[in-house]
Amino acid sequence: MHEEISNEHLDLLYREILRDGVLKKPLLVENKYLIILDGHHRYVVLRKIGARIAPVFLVDYSSPDVEVYSWREDWRVTKEMVIEAGLKEKKLPFKTSRHIVRRYNIPEINIPLSNLVEGWINNGVNGD
Repeated sequence: MHEEISNEHLDLLYREILRDGVLKKPLLVENKYLIILDGHHRYVVLRKIGARIAPVFLVDYSSPDVEVYSWREDWRVTKEMVIEAGLKEKKLPFKTSRHIVRRYNIPEINIPLSNLVEGWINNGVNGD
C-alpha cells in the first residue's frame, strides 16, 4: 500500500461489504512490485474478515495507459512517488493519488465473500 487509510471510510466500507456479501471491485495493483494503487480500504477489509485471497487487476505501471493524478490541489503526484511510498514505511496521505487506466475497463466483479473467506456464512454478522 502506498497511501494511509481513513478509519471513517474503512468503517463505512466494512459495513457495506458485509451488508452486500460481495466484493464489487478488484484491487488495482501494479505488476512489478505488487503495490496497491487503488483499493487500500478494500484490502484492509478483506484482511479484517480473514480473506486468504484478494481479486486484483494487474497493470503495467510503466505504461502510458496508466496515469496518476492527485485528488488534492496542493499535491503533485508522480508514479515514482507512488512506488517509493509503496516500498517504504512512510505512506502518502489518504486520498493523495488518483489512478486512471486507459484502454482497459476494470470490471465490476461482485465476488461473494464466501469465495474469498473459508467458512464464510453471509449472515450480516461475520467479521464483527
